[in-house]
Amino acid sequence: MASHSPKIKDEIWFLTSELEGERASSFRQERWCRIFLSSGARVRIFNLRGAFGHSDEICASKDSLTEFRRRGVAQHTGPKASIREGLIVRILRRIKHVLLVDLYLPNVIKLLLHTNHLIKLRNKPVVIMASSPPFSLALVGAILKRLHKQEVIFAVDMRDAWALHSALGGIKPLKRLIERAALRTADKVTTVSYGLADEFKQYYGIEVGVMYNVATHYLDAPAPNSVDWSQISNEINPTRRLLVYTGSTPEGHYDLKTIVGAIVHLRRTSPGTADKLQLVFVGACDEVRREAMSEGVPPADIVFIGHLSHAITRSVQASADALIFLAHFGEKNAGVVSTKLFEYLCLGKPVLPFSLHSESDVDILLRRYCGKSLNLHSAEEIAQTLARVAEGEFEFLPVLKDVERVRELVDDYRDYAVKLLSSEPGQ
Repeated sequence: MASHSPKIKDEIWFLTSELEGERASSFRQERWCRIFLSSGARVRIFNLRGAFGHSDEICASKDSLTEFRRRGVAQHTGPKASIREGLIVRILRRIKHVLLVDLYLPNVIKLLLHTNHLIKLRNKPVVIMASSPPFSLALVGAILKRLHKQEVIFAVDMRDAWALHSALGGIKPLKRLIERAALRTADKVTTVSYGLADEFKQYYGIEVGVMYNVATHYLDAPAPNSVDWSQISNEINPTRRLLVYTGSTPEGHYDLKTIVGAIVHLRRTSPGTADKLQLVFVGACDEVRREAMSEGVPPADIVFIGHLSHAITRSVQASADALIFLAHFGEKNAGVVSTKLFEYLCLGKPVLPFSLHSESDVDILLRRYCGKSLNLHSAEEIAQTLARVAEGEFEFLPVLKDVERVRELVDDYRDYAVKLLSSEPGQ
């Protein structure tokens, strides 16, 4: 008897949040949607917006997905302050984690009821992928799977750990119980690093696939223009070596005390060398600002810029002498592999990593694609490295010479999409 290949499902439901934005998470979610479309399935996007709104829209082609994104981005034009900044916001965030507020927001309840009703109207199985965070989406998918075991193939893409994240608050045993139950309900689980996959296996006993968060939005975009630094800030001195960080520095994520201490050490021990260097932080970097003020760092040594548009940020990155990568503070950097790493690599710029542990995912990726890495942890080590850069030494920094090499990592997405769309409930 001839064997038959499993039939590709005609539709996948994608549970996501703020897909229209320009954050790294949005680009990963868009990448999944495009790959599912290229695999032969249309994508039905259930997209949470804030605490009350959500959309339900079918994209049957890459053009319709582009239009969906275009409309959404148009509604969120202009740089916006990060929700991670400010004392009141930090207090509210802690309350949110303790009370698990994000699990039962009004639009989460509405999404669960809406998708449950739609499944009852179907007469064939459907593939559902939940993109977390927010973890409420994984929980919605898990509930749907439990209610409709024979009608749902359920996958979770964990961009971050929820209960296992060292920098997030809340009642850890309760959160681990919920995360364990949801992930064990899933037919497939993926994440962004082997470090996180190992954690999920250790704590929850599940096998997790790994898809690195390749910055395809940088790979496929035209080369950025050089930036006019005077248009960015009159505090930036282009005659100095400019080391740039773009993004945010959430509370408790990075060893900012040591990094700022290194700048203080360099200024104290070699002021002439320090005069040749300037660090520029772009985005929600209030934690760095407070640490710098506390340590008395001269304003000219570290410049802080607010949020910039995605296009201008790329130009700023491309115009820097080197790009700063902050590794997550924790054992093996807590398995965190930011999209920022791939943005930097795809620009072909020298990367200066701080707090990077040997044999962590980022360390392995740098050695794999750049042939070298740096593991700098003490203020003295970092200060010595900053001094070398200030004097014009860059050859010791990791840099990706052949940008196209990272495209091989996208193949993992395609293979996974086909297998998921070909699977059956209960397999």
